Amino acid sequence: MWWRKFFIMPLLFLLLMGKAEAKEIDQAELNFATALISMSSYSAELNLLAREWLQDFGWVIDSHEYATALADGRVHIMARQFSDGEQIYVLAFPGTERKQDAIVDLRVTRVPFGGQTPAEFSAVAAAVENKSGAKPLVHQGFNDYTQAALFSEPLPEFGSLTLGEVIARDLRTHPSYTLYLTGHSLGGAAATLAAARLADMGISPQQLRVITFGAPAVGNTAFARAYEKRMQLTRITMEGDPVKAALQSLSGGYVQFGEKVVWSSHLGRFPHDMTLYLDEALRHYQDSHGEDEQPLLVTGKAQQTNGLVYAAPFQFELGDRLNGDKSYMKRVVQGILKSAYQPLIFGQEGEDPFEAARKQGAKFILVERFQGKRIKNEEENYRLTLEEEIYDGAGNLLTFQSYSTTAENLTPIEAVGYLTMKADAERSIQLTGSK
Repeated sequence: MWWRKFFIMPLLFLLLMGKAEAKEIDQAELNFATALISMSSYSAELNLLAREWLQDFGWVIDSHEYATALADGRVHIMARQFSDGEQIYVLAFPGTERKQDAIVDLRVTRVPFGGQTPAEFSAVAAAVENKSGAKPLVHQGFNDYTQAALFSEPLPEFGSLTLGEVIARDLRTHPSYTLYLTGHSLGGAAATLAAARLADMGISPQQLRVITFGAPAVGNTAFARAYEKRMQLTRITMEGDPVKAALQSLSGGYVQFGEKVVWSSHLGRFPHDMTLYLDEALRHYQDSHGEDEQPLLVTGKAQQTNGLVYAAPFQFELGDRLNGDKSYMKRVVQGILKSAYQPLIFGQEGEDPFEAARKQGAKFILVERFQGKRIKNEEENYRLTLEEEIYDGAGNLLTFQSYSTTAENLTPIEAVGYLTMKADAERSIQLTGSK
């Protein structure tokens, strides 16, 4: 279909839609957006839901998988156009989630890195005589994964160029364009190597912005020194995450580079978990932005409701351990609703919601109650519940729905967002009349 061709070469989209320069997004918002994108790149159920959320926010996602004898390379091309015609493009690589990925992780032999074409990339990596530590050497498994994802499959509709070659060609043709690359763990390693490959294909450092989460080092000192100024790399790590330094312990053969950003999580979980990185990215964004500010990259086009919606002050019944997260939870729910519906107003604490809604002339009154309880015998797990009611302007109940989830695979803040999105289908029917 035409749209497959349209997005398999995502930067061509810029030629068709007008303005080409990406918006200036501050680092906290960029970290939050790429954390959500990195989480969505995995294929588990909750991650697929995150991908659906991004699509609701206006992102177009084109996923590709190319298998070789050495790796199953996967990459998501993600594009978002803003109302003024500007666009942003992200390449997102998933981390370890399959048996083949684990084999890739363990293939720690270093291979030479260089070349300017896919054929040269493979030839250089196979040159045993070039394995001197004075030359750029990289993790064989990570290199195999990146090669499979971007440089292994000729695409007949593009003159048998590989996906990576098509992207490089468009970036060279339009030097004002910026490409963002991101990923968690193995995905972060692939994002870094992909940027290095594109740099060798003639792409300038100003065009390559890489943001990784919990990513291991990918190469030796010679590699780091050769490429540290050829991309803009932000390397986000969680305090205590063992993966970020795992390869550096192998006889000093691997070193990190780029701007290092260290976060810490108050949740007592394995610090490599992508959900923790997303949780912290959200907290950092909220801490550095006012309550009325919306993250441009993850805000969708609101649906038109059938009348003014009055959202009563959210009610939270949380245990002592979760009370500190209440303000973050409130802003998450508020942001989702504000992004989804228009016109909508939020009630003020202490006012009678039905009287306030009547004075405002609201057609609908939305009431949301959240409850969080620690699960017995599970120290860091909670059950989160949402009860939602929608009334008409006269105070008559139109619908009630309830959802619950545990925070086993999400953080409590993320669970509140998940429940709010989960209720969206029935809520939209009542407020907009659409199914």
